Amino acid sequence: MRVTNKMISDRVLFNIQTSLKRIAKLHDQLSSGYRVRYPSDDAVVAKRASDIMTRRRELKQFQRNIDHVQTYVNAYDSALQTVSAISQRLRELLVRAANGTLSKAEREAIAEEIDRIRDNLVEIANTRIGNEYIFSGYDVFSEPVKYENNAWKIVTSPSANRSRSVSVLGRSIEYGVTAGEIFKLGDGRNVFQVLDEVSGLLRSNLDDSAISSHISNISLKDLSFFEENITKVTGKVGGVSRFIEMVEKRIEDLDYFFTEYLSKERDADITELVTDLAMQQSVLEAALKSASRVLQATLVDFVR
Repeated sequence: MRVTNKMISDRVLFNIQTSLKRIAKLHDQLSSGYRVRYPSDDAVVAKRASDIMTRRRELKQFQRNIDHVQTYVNAYDSALQTVSAISQRLRELLVRAANGTLSKAEREAIAEEIDRIRDNLVEIANTRIGNEYIFSGYDVFSEPVKYENNAWKIVTSPSANRSRSVSVLGRSIEYGVTAGEIFKLGDGRNVFQVLDEVSGLLRSNLDDSAISSHISNISLKDLSFFEENITKVTGKVGGVSRFIEMVEKRIEDLDYFFTEYLSKERDADITELVTDLAMQQSVLEAALKSASRVLQATLVDFVR
């Protein structure tokens, strides 16, 4: 086969272009830090990397869900600690109020403090995070406790009066606490009504024995039921908090594993790339020098 000058020229230029493409590819990998960026680089690795990145985005969403739940759990825990301290003070006041030897002024002072405690409990029951009432179940934009028909009532509808939940790692975490779980008593009344009743008794003109008997036999039992509610709900919130800690650890472990795996599959070896790039640059220089000797001179080269 006859080899012409044009064939030699085309081949030399093709080889130089190929060398430039290799250098450009190595430079892209070096500047991006990725060995595989597009499916054309390595279809199998690109598919694996895409799946892993999708999984990591899911983990980030799960972490946002956990952060949201943790905010509520912290609010529940803080509120329950306050309610627990209030219940202890209420017991002290009711035990004192059950004493049949109090003066009218002393009973009035206890009634006044009980009213303030009731107002504080109502405020806690209507705690909000942003615009959401945390104790109102699924009806987050409505106050769970309102004053209606001359009485404090838990007004959350039955359909909304249930715990909220969020999905994390394929599991549903129930984290909500409703006002009814804490403040509602076994007979259908609530602790606010009990406190109003005690306050009214202390301000009434009934004799000391009648007031003492009612507080000892009824009001203190209602308070005990209220304290049991606090204990149950505190245990529930504590369980959710511990479960969240375990889920967070699992998310952290999975994210570390996926990050490491993705790095092994997709990331470039910088040292190897620098070495390859230096070699390809040397090859290109050699090719250019060779081309200068192989390509035939033309008349233009002799024009002065």
